[in-house]
Amino acid sequence: MDDEKRLRRERIVVIAVLAAVLAAVVVLLALHGREALAFLTDGHLVQQQVERLGPLAPVALGALVVLQEVTIIVPSEPLELAAGYAFGFWEGALVYLAASVVGCIAIILIVRRWGDKVLKLFLSPKRRAQLARLERSQRFDLAILVAFFIPGLPKDVMAYFAALAGMGPAHLVAVTTVGRLPSVVAATLASSYAAAGDWRATAIVFAVTAALVLAGMLVYHGARRRSARKPDDNA
Repeated sequence: MDDEKRLRRERIVVIAVLAAVLAAVVVLLALHGREALAFLTDGHLVQQQVERLGPLAPVALGALVVLQEVTIIVPSEPLELAAGYAFGFWEGALVYLAASVVGCIAIILIVRRWGDKVLKLFLSPKRRAQLARLERSQRFDLAILVAFFIPGLPKDVMAYFAALAGMGPAHLVAVTTVGRLPSVVAATLASSYAAAGDWRATAIVFAVTAALVLAGMLVYHGARRRSARKPDDNA
């Protein structure tokens, strides 16, 4: 009984802290979100800042990427666009992907430090066992990859989820890096064209990316429907 009371108190504390952090982020986004988004998606402003920072510019962008991944509140797309504006396609994509690896490692370390405590607070032993079994599912990697391929989804939530499920560090870094590739390549390529004033090429990149994402979602949806029908077919 004492253990149940202690767990209940700890849950309340964790929820209160998370609610306070979320409230603070919401207030900051409400007050300054539009300016921050405009700053990251305005190629001229991004390039001015890169000139001011000089050699520290890649470090600054990398730090923002790591912060974005760990906090999971802000979407990644504005930073992907900023990378292309700031450094062009090749360097921008490489800087972003290198920083994303660091961010993924940071997520793994956070989960290793506090993950078990959080799981014990909110999940029963049975649910924790189910989560561990999920990591061994053949479709788990595919589900994570699909989530990463869809623009706008909170990709880093999936990284936390996979780490909590027990996916190995090297495996998780590989899956999340591969999952980020289409979005990072498309965004940095498009913004590098935009920075050069080639809006036709920018539109083509976004159109091709949208078509590929839609095709991937349809293929995945079809595969899931066929998989769901198999038990009935064999019955």
